[in-house]
Amino acid sequence: MAKLGARGRVCVVEAVREYGAEELAAADRLTVWERMTRRLMSDGVVLEKRDVRFRPSGLSWEDPAGERHTYAWKVRGKLKAGLTPADFTRIYQAPRKDGSASKWVVTMGATGAPAVVISQARIARAVESGESTGFCVACGAERDGCEPDARNYPCEACGAMAVYGAEELLMQSA
Repeated sequence: MAKLGARGRVCVVEAVREYGAEELAAADRLTVWERMTRRLMSDGVVLEKRDVRFRPSGLSWEDPAGERHTYAWKVRGKLKAGLTPADFTRIYQAPRKDGSASKWVVTMGATGAPAVVISQARIARAVESGESTGFCVACGAERDGCEPDARNYPCEACGAMAVYGAEELLMQSA
């Protein structure tokens, strides 16, 4: 599997959208939670990744909250000629046509400085799932297999030593 940083490219802007159980139930989906991540890379390529939690089937050996799955990064497209990373950020943060707020959250800005948003609801879901999930406070990425009291673990997405266990983040925010 290829690295995201192959050929010297880096992530310039990252936008994330989460779909909750209410939205997915209305669409009669097989999942109870979805997250779509799009990254604009320094070479102008836009990559996309999907994380999902499938609806539990009720089998005794299966996770009662539903099995998690992460799909591989795929090329979504290329930034149009003349557009900049700031334009990419503006487009994802712009209000929808009906006037409501954008459902996309930019987690890494066009300046390269992280604008991390890890919501309390996301942390609470991770704690309730009991799956030893951690979050990178530098880029907002999730990491599986983190101890609840983890501090300064390496991030698989950005390489920073900034992954904290979900329970630890919950305690720090209290």
